[in-house]
Amino acid sequence: MSDAETYARALARDIGWDGDLVRVHGDLPAVAWRRSGLMEVTGFPGAPGLAGPPGLVEAADGAAWLFTAMTGLAPRALPPGAALLGERARLLGLFRGGQTAPGGSCRLVSARDGWLAVNLPRDEDWAAVPAWLETEAANWDDVTQAVAQRPRKKRLDRARLLGLAVAAADEMAPDWCKIFHAGSAGAARWRRPVVIDLSTLWAGPLAGSLLAAAGARVIKVEHCGRHDGARLGHAGFFDRLNGGKESVTLDFGEPDGRAALRRLLAGADIVLESARPRALRQLGIEAEDLVAGQPGLVWVSITAYGRDGDAGLRVGFGDDTAIAGGVGRAMADRYGHMMFAGDAVADPLTGLHAACVAWAAWAQGGGVLASLTLAGVVARALRFGGHAAWDFEFDSGSAGLYRLPPAIRKARKPGADNAAVFAMLAA
Repeated sequence: MSDAETYARALARDIGWDGDLVRVHGDLPAVAWRRSGLMEVTGFPGAPGLAGPPGLVEAADGAAWLFTAMTGLAPRALPPGAALLGERARLLGLFRGGQTAPGGSCRLVSARDGWLAVNLPRDEDWAAVPAWLETEAANWDDVTQAVAQRPRKKRLDRARLLGLAVAAADEMAPDWCKIFHAGSAGAARWRRPVVIDLSTLWAGPLAGSLLAAAGARVIKVEHCGRHDGARLGHAGFFDRLNGGKESVTLDFGEPDGRAALRRLLAGADIVLESARPRALRQLGIEAEDLVAGQPGLVWVSITAYGRDGDAGLRVGFGDDTAIAGGVGRAMADRYGHMMFAGDAVADPLTGLHAACVAWAAWAQGGGVLASLTLAGVVARALRFGGHAAWDFEFDSGSAGLYRLPPAIRKARKPGADNAAVFAMLAA
């Protein structure tokens, strides 16, 4: 039995799926790491590319394999899970940066008592840096010097208060997924589910794209005043995550917009969202209440660290939560240096797991609120692959990079399907 198959069977048990799983043989972990393009974004500039933690590609391949088995897709209908981990880096031509993440916005910074992953992808993040560090800081050199003089705990606490994505390299990772049977289940069904995708950036939209590939009707819903920030990035990558979805935009700041959102949610079989819980509560949307009052609904919440208490207030993205989940420490243990591995791997890895959780819960009747965490999914994968071989001797006959299939179709323009979707609801 391959490592990916072992992972898939363990994941199936965790999410309560008891269907048949046909045996599939994948590449060895280090081979998958290379063929995915992840070696190009792992290691230090000017040095050879490195293999990363085997559990990451084992988990990705296992989750992708399980998803195809659950949904009835042909085994080769989707690229290998490992290919999805390296997809963005290949499209954008990213390269390894050692203690700087390939995307450039996240860096590993040494404090007096350990390492922090500091992610500053937005202009407003940099505007908050002086308040965070309690000193003037306009660039990464300033940040590095200020952090080096202080213990980590205060920096972490202030980052949480200010909504900055800062993580310690050896945090206690949260549970990867908590599944609450918060409502009544409907009858197990196999009709085409309706998915309302409120998520942004990478993990949630990837889950939505996988559900669309499996036949779901996926409606991407955005605030008309603040679209998914990924629209401003690589158009081809956005198409891969959002092609095949309908697009609706609403003004969440207006009563009519919030009422329209509630009507959409009332017609959903599955909801995907990646906001901190308070953001939806400010719109009058309580996931627990909707699941309790809408038989058969599946609500999938993707956060950095969880929905409850202080964890629900924390901000996190794919690079910093991967470090929180243990990637930097695993690389330091293997190679002697703290560094990033891959490109924001917490995002695609969590998106794969979220798709599996969503489909399994829906197919079995729903009535479920599932809370997945970016840091927890990474930690789970690392624990699973802790004993696998990191290295593999590649000869000239080794297979090349995985083929990345084209996007299903171009993503719809914001609000392109407002009229059609609301006509459907009115029918």
